[in-house]
Amino acid sequence: MALITVNQEEINLKTQANQTVNELIDNLLSGVIKDSEVITSIQINGRQLNEVEEGECLPSQLSEFNNIDFTVKSSIELAFEALESCSSYIDVVINKIQELNKLYASGELQSANSLFAEVIEIMDLFVQLMSKIHSTLRANLGDKFEKTQTLQNLEIHLLSILKGLVPAKEKNDIIMLCDLLEYELIDNLTQWKIKAIPELKNLKEV
Repeated sequence: MALITVNQEEINLKTQANQTVNELIDNLLSGVIKDSEVITSIQINGRQLNEVEEGECLPSQLSEFNNIDFTVKSSIELAFEALESCSSYIDVVINKIQELNKLYASGELQSANSLFAEVIEIMDLFVQLMSKIHSTLRANLGDKFEKTQTLQNLEIHLLSILKGLVPAKEKNDIIMLCDLLEYELIDNLTQWKIKAIPELKNLKEV
């Protein structure tokens, strides 16, 4: 019978040899793992599984393995982990914006338009990520979490920039587009990196 652990600690859970990993996960979610927690990885027989392997192991019976360890993290842990990677994410976006401006400046419109769509998609994901982080911190920290003026100003400014990019693109106003990208968006993202992200990361000490 496989030894079942969560975060490398043995759990008190009745299992059967013919039970599948998928059924085990259902049991964990219904009784052992809290609603605010998420299974982030599975380790079987001491080896970390990738996403494909995790999916493949779900129908397997517990009798096929010696030990199964589930890594579980709370939503606030995941929020702070996301914040740790935000600075490098912003660096990637800024590099793409600079590349985009060079394409527009050199008249390579087809390549520029393709990269523009990618930048807009990445920025949309960034906005969604920050919104999710804010809601998670607010839900977990309660009154200890208060959105600072810096955060509010950067959010409003970012949304106004993104709102202005699309009509500039539709009008084919390359000068306006490049100004928004180079002087407004890059500056806004830089401020997120040097001011807003550190402020949010400091909440980990609260």
